Amino acid sequence: MSLSASARYFAAFVLLSAAARASQLDVIFYDNRFGTIDTSTGAYSQISTLPIGKAAGIASSNGSFYVEDLANNLLLVDPVTGASRVLGNTGLGLRFVGFAGGDSGLYGIDYASDLYSFNGVNGAATLVGNTGLAPNNGQFDTSLSFDGTSLLYTAGRPGSKDELYRINLATAIATDLGNTGVTGIAGSAFSDGKLDLFQYGQLANYMYTAADGSTTFSRGAVLGATIVDGGVPAPSISTATSVSTPAPVPESGTVIMAASGLLALALLVRRKRESSGVSL
Repeated sequence: MSLSASARYFAAFVLLSAAARASQLDVIFYDNRFGTIDTSTGAYSQISTLPIGKAAGIASSNGSFYVEDLANNLLLVDPVTGASRVLGNTGLGLRFVGFAGGDSGLYGIDYASDLYSFNGVNGAATLVGNTGLAPNNGQFDTSLSFDGTSLLYTAGRPGSKDELYRINLATAIATDLGNTGVTGIAGSAFSDGKLDLFQYGQLANYMYTAADGSTTFSRGAVLGATIVDGGVPAPSISTATSVSTPAPVPESGTVIMAASGLLALALLVRRKRESSGVSL
């Protein structure tokens, strides 16, 4: 069956729109700007201004966007319109230097280099543990992003080339992956199996890209605006979640507990069948 001209046009439009979104990252700036960056050109397009002073980072989970500000508030942000609402406060009075996460949870690192997980409903924070890194006390350039299984953290004193670490979500321990060779990393984003770094404070500020776990970064486009504090892949319009209907985010350990419950249920069913003489 052949497609009509209008159907072919619509299909082509959808493909072009998907391709355009694939080259974009939704980003939060250190101040309160929220928008998109085209990874191929570095061009920035603003979507909204969030009702915060300064941001610690951005996370994407099940189509919902979350932003943690430096006043310890967790916000839910509509990725399409930029509308937002405060979900709650950590209640800790801490200063966080990085915030990121994904479908398995939301996480932040504080001045003492401790890792915390955040409740995606009310913003409450729970200590996971210490990363093993020295306290940064807000004196380091830092960034945090999530690759689907662990956190990628960059840190370095202003003017120096920053180090890249991989942080275990269960233990909070940081493993040194090596030096990035990049000075002034303000933020980062993980997409399509690669880590993008956003530079600041230089005569020209670039994006740098490397494969997951690699420290061989290649220089990309000049950034159209700074200071980018973090980014996440831009979702398709159909998967974006509005601020009124956030998708649930599991807290640390929830996935493991769910798996244990399913195993226990399977064993119980097996025992009942064996006791009744029913073979499996």
